[in-house]
Amino acid sequence: MTAHKTRQGDKLRYAADEVPPRPFSLIVGLQTAILVTVPVVVVTTIVARVADQSDAYLQWAIFASMVIGGMLTIVQSRRVGPVGGGNLTVMGVSGAAIGVAVLALVAGGPPLLGVLVVASALCQLAFAARLALLRRIITPAISGTLTALVAVTVIPMGFAMLTRVPEDAPAAAAPTVAAVTLLCVLGLMLRGPRLVRAWTPVIGIGAGCVTAALFGILDFGRVAEARWIGIPGVATSGLDMSFDAGFWLLLPGFLFVTFVITVRQVSDSVRMQRLSYREDKAVDFRRVQGSVAACGAGTLLSGFAGVLPPWPYHAGIAMATGIGVAARRVGIHIGAIFVGLAFVPKIAALVLSIPAPVLGAYIVVIFALVFVQGMRILFREDIERPLSIVAGLAFWIGVGIQFQAIFPSHLATPAGRMLANGLTAGGLTVLLLSLFLEFTGPRRHRTEVALRPDSLPDLDRFLVGFAERYKWGEKAKDRLRAASEEAMLSLLRQEEEEATATAEERRLRVVARNTRLGALLEFTAGTKSGNLENEMVVLGARPDPTSERDLSLALLRHHATSVRHHQYHNVDIVTVRVERG
Repeated sequence: MTAHKTRQGDKLRYAADEVPPRPFSLIVGLQTAILVTVPVVVVTTIVARVADQSDAYLQWAIFASMVIGGMLTIVQSRRVGPVGGGNLTVMGVSGAAIGVAVLALVAGGPPLLGVLVVASALCQLAFAARLALLRRIITPAISGTLTALVAVTVIPMGFAMLTRVPEDAPAAAAPTVAAVTLLCVLGLMLRGPRLVRAWTPVIGIGAGCVTAALFGILDFGRVAEARWIGIPGVATSGLDMSFDAGFWLLLPGFLFVTFVITVRQVSDSVRMQRLSYREDKAVDFRRVQGSVAACGAGTLLSGFAGVLPPWPYHAGIAMATGIGVAARRVGIHIGAIFVGLAFVPKIAALVLSIPAPVLGAYIVVIFALVFVQGMRILFREDIERPLSIVAGLAFWIGVGIQFQAIFPSHLATPAGRMLANGLTAGGLTVLLLSLFLEFTGPRRHRTEVALRPDSLPDLDRFLVGFAERYKWGEKAKDRLRAASEEAMLSLLRQEEEEATATAEERRLRVVARNTRLGALLEFTAGTKSGNLENEMVVLGARPDPTSERDLSLALLRHHATSVRHHQYHNVDIVTVRVERG
């Protein structure tokens, strides 16, 4: 298998299943944990300050979020049963939830926020259990648009913080402090050395604080008063179980944020799997399900604590691509150190002393990158014209709703407040229009057969009828039949190798859809076998002529344009694309 290394595999210093020296793991873990502390405290502070919450709640929220984030980072790395992705994934407070969390805290305080986050957690756990059903919903058009709309809902808050200084501060204080922070962060991101670039948040915020001190608007009194070791008091009085109008008005927004977090967790888990190994491997969607389940469990804990839900941070991917470290042991060290830092109140107090213009400038830059990431997801694949129209329309509807440029009088009504958030309105638009395109697109033809050899004639008759319906040529029809036969035989041989008593009872569902270039075939079976993509990689260019298994895989690779095998805990889905020409 070493002959199939990817370029990323060659760059890896420590792969996911390798064990770095303990001193190395401690140093990298400490550095990363300190860096991750900044966005956790910053996001929590923004929400608490904008919602006008007490210092007691802010201290509790920072503590609880750091503990939950550290625990989740460990679970994602170690994988406890079916929970966890088994990769280095750093978890922290979700920036996507800033807008809806502020509205919840203003409307009902931590109890209302808590019950909304618990409802979101139940939804996310349901997503994890049935992730296979979401494969047609989590598309580049939807995930990219939602990611961009997250930035649209948060950046206005950053702009508002740019001018928030004491009344007796010099007139030039706010613009100068914001400009210094902005230029420093941008300069390091654009031209900073790789090793220095990892410290961009600390250096940029530090430069802004130094400038703020020159204007006399920096107060470190909070840091001096904070203890070195301590646990803040619990600042929430449980969950608001009244389920009044405020809950129902805010629930749609929280559910859309949960969907955004799930999309982010899925995409980051898929990318981290591809970056974490030296060999080219197919994505194991059972691990993706585990990563979403871990995030859902963390969201449930966050709800009971009355704080913001978690999501994955970019730190894990940055370590794999930047310094070539993807080892799970490093993730465990990061999580443990992160939990330990939660018991050091001086660290949180230090971040809380950062002036608002500094935080505002940093937030503007970070969420500008989030917006670009959304656009990159959206156009990563050559999406068709209808989907591009849907994405563009949904995005601008979200922008118009967020800035109250579309029917502001109607949005002020109790029913209108359900759509008054740009993320909710834009997300609902892109979701409904995408579902409309899905249901009104080319017809899907389905059949279901037993997963056994004598079902091959039934499958063949189904495919012949499909090809004749769309007037396929004889060569294309034969290629379609051959690829489908080899796909079924490959699944069947895997079943026979398991030698289970229930193999004869398993069913195979086949869905065929005519496309512009050919056909898309989807084979769904309740198997627990190996991954066909991985076996094709192992097969290499020279299959064993004496092995029926190798010959079948080679024929499948020859007749099909692409083969994708997605394995979930409850189902296996093999997608085969066959060109018509």
